[in-house]
Amino acid sequence: MSNDATAIANLKARYCLAADTSTNDESEARAMFDGVFTDDFVGDYGFGTMEGPQAITDFMCKAISAGSEWMIHMLGSPRIVVDGNSATGDWTIHVESRRREGAGLMTVVGRYSDTFRKTSQGWKIASITFQRYE
Repeated sequence: MSNDATAIANLKARYCLAADTSTNDESEARAMFDGVFTDDFVGDYGFGTMEGPQAITDFMCKAISAGSEWMIHMLGSPRIVVDGNSATGDWTIHVESRRREGAGLMTVVGRYSDTFRKTSQGWKIASITFQRYE
């Protein structure tokens, strides 16, 4: 794996860890999300789009974390293609979480298809498209 592909894989892992952290430490999760996204970030999680780093950070730290006591993202089958200062990444995803208020465990599986841009601060996520399989 090239240095760029490794940096992108580590960035995606940081995104997942920040999402997992959001369930019990919002300020730490926000700090981890800082610098992950481009200013023109667009996210599509299957229910409309979110634009900008603030929108995705708020979504993860408020909406997602509010319903879970804990969660863990597990990514697999990475496919990262680097083309100069841009890249695409595709992963399978499996998330386990314990729902709040005794609602039990929840499993989410799907696929992330992302774009990345290399900036003066390093690689950042420019877009995320999440397809959930049910």
